[in-house]
Amino acid sequence: MSEAAYDLPLDIPGGTLGRAVDQAQAGVITHITVGGQRVAAIVPESLIEALRAAEDAEDAAAAEDAAAADEAFAEGGQAVPLAEVAAEFGL
Repeated sequence: MSEAAYDLPLDIPGGTLGRAVDQAQAGVITHITVGGQRVAAIVPESLIEALRAAEDAEDAAAAEDAAAADEAFAEGGQAVPLAEVAAEFGL
């Protein structure tokens, strides 16, 4: 993930923030709202790690697909007229 992030040490346990952190450690997401609208969340670190892993896997798959497409294009081949393709697929 490429978004900005920073660490905010929680030196004083308890209170609303402390309870939200305790909930995150237990696997619960806490949404922070302003005027009834969700604007942020305190989430378990495992969720962030899973999102990063999924994004990395997606990026790797896209790179493999691009490399395969480049390889196939480099192989060349015979051009097929559009009318022939359209007829084959009933277009």
